[in-house]
Formats: sequence, structure tokens, C-alpha cells
Amino acid sequence: MKKTKIILLILLAFSIAFSFAPTVTPQIGTYTFHGAAGNEKTLVVRTADITSLEIVFGAGYVGVIESSFGSGALVEGAKKKSLVTDVNFTFKVDYTFFGLGLLDGTLYNTSNWDWTTGSFNAVPDSIGDMVASLYDPTDLTNVVNTIFVMNVTVQNGAIHFAQLPTSVAQYLGAIVWEPKWQNVGNTVVHDAVAGDWHSLYAFQYLHDCTETWSYDSTYGSWIGYKLQANSTTIYEFSIELTTAPEVPIPGFELSVLTVASLSAMVVLIFVIMKKRK
Repeated sequence: MKKTKIILLILLAFSIAFSFAPTVTPQIGTYTFHGAAGNEKTLVVRTADITSLEIVFGAGYVGVIESSFGSGALVEGAKKKSLVTDVNFTFKVDYTFFGLGLLDGTLYNTSNWDWTTGSFNAVPDSIGDMVASLYDPTDLTNVVNTIFVMNVTVQNGAIHFAQLPTSVAQYLGAIVWEPKWQNVGNTVVHDAVAGDWHSLYAFQYLHDCTETWSYDSTYGSWIGYKLQANSTTIYEFSIELTTAPEVPIPGFELSVLTVASLSAMVVLIFVIMKKRK
């Protein structure tokens, strides 16, 4: 039971995403991660069409959106901020429990402020939130294949999709995606059909829709999410760009659907450990 709690705490830490403005570019192999302590990012909800969201997700639409992006994410104009406090570009992500060994990655340590329509508090709402990203897209595919016995979606690989290395298009193109999921340049696009389930069965889509996750091509930062139905945008958030031209585009701080992804991982780990006893 102690080992289960330790693994749970590690996964909880990894499920918290981050934001940053790149200033250094270490590289391992083909791909390059960016970021530095002191990088800060604010994102803002642009659109939240409640009526249409209820058509797509049903009466539980609030839970779908808030479990994905956090409490308060349904309020148009609400903002959320993150601050990077440390970056480790030579971090080893430990998947030895699943027979995959130590994988090359980058670990980001952040402080975060929750969604608000007012001013951010002087003190962050959470401190020491961490997320690990993988250098090799093949490793990402193997992790998802091994743990979930399926190909990759942003939903089942959420803990590694908060930040990508560059080249983003090349990295995304090397991932083996589930049907109805694909990369289009620097975006990940999911074309859901009415009746489809979330990759980990967290909820069901009740209407055809398209989800798009967008990444910055220069820094690999996750810069937006958009949900469309009948070619109309019904939910969207994106980064709030600085007015200072010398400051690069920062990254993103909230990994999509981490709650569902994390819960499935924890349940699976518990079952595996129980069988090994």
C-alpha cells in the first residue's frame, strides 16, 4: 500500500502542467525542449457557449470542462497564470515498473494561480507542481501502448502533452495515433462522432465535434484549445500575449483531461500490484 501511495503522489505531481517563455535550448537526440526559471504565462477563456456545450456533453458538461481545465474554466474572460521555478533538461522519467526503463525527459517545476476574473493573488494557489515531457515520441507511443493497450490520444497521454519539444510537427508526426486523432502541422485534431467515448471512458460525446490542441512552432508551447460543433467554436481558450516584443511566446500550464488520465493510471497500477502479491 505504501508503494501505491508513492506512485499516486508521483503521478499527481506529473499531472500538473505549466507555462514558460523559452530562453535556453538543450537537446537530447533529435528534439529540443525550451524554458527557464522565471518564465511566466497567462491564459484566457475566449468562448464558452453553455447551450452548445450541453448539447455536446449533456447535463454533465460542467464536470467535463472543469475536470479537464480546472474550476472556473467555463467563465468567459477568466484567466489563469503559471510561473516556472525550475527546469531539469536531463530528467529521467521512471517507467521501469512497466518494463520501459528510464526515459529521457525534461521536468518542469511550477507555481500556479487558479482561474479568476479578478486580479491574481500575490501568493500562488499551488506551489511545486511538476510535469515531465519526453524527448522521444516513440517513447510516448510505447508508454501509452503499454499502460492502456491502445494508441495515443491527448486524453490518454495527457501527462506528457503539456509541453512538446521542437520540431513540434515532426514530433507529433512520429506518434502513433488512435483512429479519429491526427496531427495537422503543429496541432492535434480529434474528430469525435456522436456516441464516441472519451479514450478512458470518462464521458461520452453526444454530438459530432472537433477538438484542436495548438502548439507554438518555435518553442513547442501548448498555446490553445478549441472545441467546434457544426463548424462553430463553442469553447476556446488561448494564451494572452505580452505587448513587449522582446518577450517570446510562453508555454501552457494545464494538461488536458489529466484527471481522467491519472485516475485510469492509478487504478491500473493498483490492479497490477495486487496481482503481483
